Amino acid sequence: MKPVFKDGVWPVVLTPFREDGGLDMNAYRALLEYYIGNGVAGLFAVCMSSELYELTPEERLTLAREAVAVSAGRVPVVASAFLGNSEAEKMQSVFDMAATGVDAVVIPACQLVPETADEAGFRRAFETLLGRTAGIRFGLYECPHPYHRLISPALLGELARLAGERLAFLKDTCCDAAVIAAKLAACTGTPLKLYNAHLTTCLESLQLGAAGYSGTSANFYPGLLAEQAACFRSDTARARELQQFFNLVQRHVEFKYPRSAKLFLRECGVPLTDFCRVACDELDRDQMIQLRAFHTGVQAFARNSQPQLTGETAI
Repeated sequence: MKPVFKDGVWPVVLTPFREDGGLDMNAYRALLEYYIGNGVAGLFAVCMSSELYELTPEERLTLAREAVAVSAGRVPVVASAFLGNSEAEKMQSVFDMAATGVDAVVIPACQLVPETADEAGFRRAFETLLGRTAGIRFGLYECPHPYHRLISPALLGELARLAGERLAFLKDTCCDAAVIAAKLAACTGTPLKLYNAHLTTCLESLQLGAAGYSGTSANFYPGLLAEQAACFRSDTARARELQQFFNLVQRHVEFKYPRSAKLFLRECGVPLTDFCRVACDELDRDQMIQLRAFHTGVQAFARNSQPQLTGETAI
């Protein structure tokens, strides 16, 4: 098995498209380098922010392969699978994704079992998956679509012990620090690492023992998030200052996402179009002025901050 994942920030990787709607691989490579240059701990490719359900099976594999190639071992890469219209297609997608060289194949919880399934059914389905995929390392993702299945602390602890070294990553979307604390307690002594997707509870979850952050804000200021993940024990005042800033600007992150993130990253010098396959309205003139002001404000905050982990330009 590959080494245990590092703590820190795991961006939910966007998918750049050309104006004609095809994948823009040159922009994708530039985007991956931008994340890595901002001190992230890993890359979560092929996720909801990647417009997961609007990608073809081959496009998902293409993106995962390219992320592995660009990273070249500098940071680990995980990507979603267990997708398809039948059980056979879903299983094949797992094998195909594992063959790209990703460090873990992430299973969206809402894809493993129907919405009507209880926790015992989820456990059986996960145990079956383990039995049919010897040697593949997994992650779990509390993906909100097509339905939002959260994994209870008790069930998560069972799964972590059942899988051992083969379950390494959880993208947690419960948005509740008390539940996160219970999940961490239930998984004590296992290799499973919890990465919180909820920005408002980011610092609190780090203090509780979460491994890091994996959410939409990492498409706007990954360097600042990486700084918080690195300093929350040694400089609590700075970590609180960063959290206060994140809370202040979070509404800008949420507005017309993911299109807004692509436009923001273009302001950062990443050559992205704002084309989205998911339904997302364009930003009007006033909203673009506000987005550029948001970008300027993040840059100013970063410049006035303590030295960044990866250089003066890291935001």
